[in-house]
Amino acid sequence: MALIHLHLFFLLSLLWSTGLICSACPSPCSCMYQGGSNDTRLRFVECRDPAIVMVPTGLPADTFKLRLQKTSVVRVPKASFSALEQLRYLWLTYNSITTLHPRSFSNLSTLHELRLDGNLLSVFPWDALRDMPRLRTLGLHNNRLTRIPVHAARFLANITYLDLSSNRLTTLPNEVIAALPFYPPFNPAQPQSRVVLGLQDNLWVCDCRLALLLELSRATESYLVLLDRYLVCSGPKEFSGVPFQSVELPRCLKPSVLTSTTKIITPLGGNVMVRCEATGFPTPVLIWIKAAGPNISNTVFQNSPQVGIRWSVISLNGISYRDAGEYRCRAHNMAGSSEASISLDVVGVITRKSALKMPAQKLSNESPPTLQSGPSALESVPRRYMNSPKTSRNKMKRDQLKRNKMKRDHIKRQKMKRDKMSARQIK
Repeated sequence: MALIHLHLFFLLSLLWSTGLICSACPSPCSCMYQGGSNDTRLRFVECRDPAIVMVPTGLPADTFKLRLQKTSVVRVPKASFSALEQLRYLWLTYNSITTLHPRSFSNLSTLHELRLDGNLLSVFPWDALRDMPRLRTLGLHNNRLTRIPVHAARFLANITYLDLSSNRLTTLPNEVIAALPFYPPFNPAQPQSRVVLGLQDNLWVCDCRLALLLELSRATESYLVLLDRYLVCSGPKEFSGVPFQSVELPRCLKPSVLTSTTKIITPLGGNVMVRCEATGFPTPVLIWIKAAGPNISNTVFQNSPQVGIRWSVISLNGISYRDAGEYRCRAHNMAGSSEASISLDVVGVITRKSALKMPAQKLSNESPPTLQSGPSALESVPRRYMNSPKTSRNKMKRDQLKRNKMKRDHIKRQKMKRDKMSARQIK
């Protein structure tokens, strides 16, 4: 028996020294050392049990590579790997992950590779890349992503391998392409790194938003390397099934808005037409917005004399004080939006005579005008002009009392007359 124990001791020692077993390993995972000498061995941890439904805890602090594969994990909580300060490779592939916390990868300052292939992600928290400043490889193959937001460009400056293939993407912002370290295109005089980009098997809509990508896909010399150069358009209808290399499109142009003036001064009761013009590609759509006011219900005319140009006119008739304010002409297309403002000032003085003629309720709803006639001008219409004068109110009260007294006297006389007629009939 002692001899058996001795053999087991030597066997365990041999396994320990070769890195085939290690301590402090969670029960559903396997842990081992790989490569290097006894002092430089790298810890490798693999968790592949389909019964795993949560990210394992208690992983060895010196883990160099972690593979969490083919499990039933659905979400990755905040700071799930924060204790693994030496982690360089993190594979979370072919699980059922639908949700990543924006701080799921906090404290992974040495991570070089993150793979999330084969999950159910419809949204990726791009802000999370802040916690991985040394990340070079990001794999998002075979998920359910429908869009890449423009702000993702802020976190891609160090990425040299980005796999977005087999998702549901229809377009890719030019800002994202320009943020990758290969851009601008091939320049032998400037040292640059090659960037590998996976875009195949998506639902690309070939319009001006993809113009830059289409140009790069046709380039013979570029630091951009496509995993699959045979990219195909899914839309619009005229380009469905057409390879990228066969499509030529102009680039989108963000709208630019111009107005004929920036300020209009008009008298009370006047008529005004406010005009703006926008250029861009595709042809912008124009809308009018009144700052800090109700929706504009006035007559609006629009016309597009040619592709890339549109003008719009809003007609304001019978100007009142409530029409004063800032009018914004906003233009929008695929490339973005912009706007220009026009200030409308309404001037005029309400006299005592006109105030008495106009209904008090209508005047009370009007904002007093700002006058432009010099320092002696009133800042606003005096409140006593906004309603009937006090003397008129007193006279109206006296008239009402008089009418009430006449009515009572009339009723009294009628009653006396009826009483006399009844007395005659009795006699």
